[in-house]
Amino acid sequence: MKSNSLQKNNYYTINENASSILFINLKGIRKNYNFLRNKANKSEIGVSIKANAYGLGFKKVCTTLISQGCKTFFVASANEGLETIKIKKNLNVYVLNGNTNKRTTLSLIKKRINIVVNNIKQLNDLIKISNQINFKASCAIHIDTGMNRLGFNMNEAEKILNLAKQNLNISLIMSHLSCSENKLSKMNNLQLRKFLYIKKKINNHKNFKFSLANSNGVLLGKKFHFNLCRPGGLIYGLNLGNVKERGLSNVLTLKAKILQIRLINRGEHVGYGAEYKSKKKSVVATLGIGYADGLPRSFSGTVYYKNYKFPIIGNISMDLCTIDISSYDKLQIGDWVEVFGNSVSIEKFAKNCDTISYEISSKIGTRVKRVYIDNGEEVN
Repeated sequence: MKSNSLQKNNYYTINENASSILFINLKGIRKNYNFLRNKANKSEIGVSIKANAYGLGFKKVCTTLISQGCKTFFVASANEGLETIKIKKNLNVYVLNGNTNKRTTLSLIKKRINIVVNNIKQLNDLIKISNQINFKASCAIHIDTGMNRLGFNMNEAEKILNLAKQNLNISLIMSHLSCSENKLSKMNNLQLRKFLYIKKKINNHKNFKFSLANSNGVLLGKKFHFNLCRPGGLIYGLNLGNVKERGLSNVLTLKAKILQIRLINRGEHVGYGAEYKSKKKSVVATLGIGYADGLPRSFSGTVYYKNYKFPIIGNISMDLCTIDISSYDKLQIGDWVEVFGNSVSIEKFAKNCDTISYEISSKIGTRVKRVYIDNGEEVN
């Protein structure tokens, strides 16, 4: 369904009420999903949609992926899981952080959401609750193979599984790669060997699925795929700068509106702290985006309009930032400039902010309008 609140200009579609917009290319999401699905060969693809689908909006992302046949989704928290299961019945949803309190655990069990069990307390609590309600919870067992974040130690695996299988319905044995972005990292094969050891140790449990590969893990090759791969960032066009595979597409474009234009003289200051001092007479535009919208205060690069680029000047504030547009005299109040997207990738933008694209996308604020584009048209 097309949206009536959007009007086209000669560069992109805009929303008159917004001062910043994140354009999300649904065709790109579908393309990236199918690219990774083909790479995964016969292994299932379950997509990570945690943190509001990395900032893109999990509902629209989820329905887009469902249209491509995706039935399995990974989220971080119980609340994310409970919201995801509302989108469509019989989705296979996994809560990565596990069970944290009785009330939400009961809700997860009743909705048949898979709880990823990471430690002995979570396991004992889940068994206790399952026994109290006389219903076996669905779960996955997370074994740590070297990341040292969440998961049981390897030497606990067999004991834990024997305890869990008597009281719970185990659907998945999983671990997580720490260095899959670097194909040459020795950690990849080290973690693979450990995971294969675990699989061999418990291979008599024929009903379990096994999962190791995240986004870049899919690209490491078939031996990393097992039954299920769990891509996230690459689905959303993130971290493409580290991927040499053709066939993956940029998905995101962030734009901000010019709210005011003013002429300043040589020697005048701009922004908080008066840290920027103009060396010449300049034309300054104020944009409707700031650090509350996810534009890092550390950003000191350039923004773009068509083939022109303009430097950020002065400190970025909560709601606004300022740029020098002296080099192009045709910009007007109400015009939109690009922060990242077609002119500069989100990877390069993130690098300029001394961070990664995952952090940039997941921190884009709620005031930033999400506009979904499909085949050049806006969709609700």
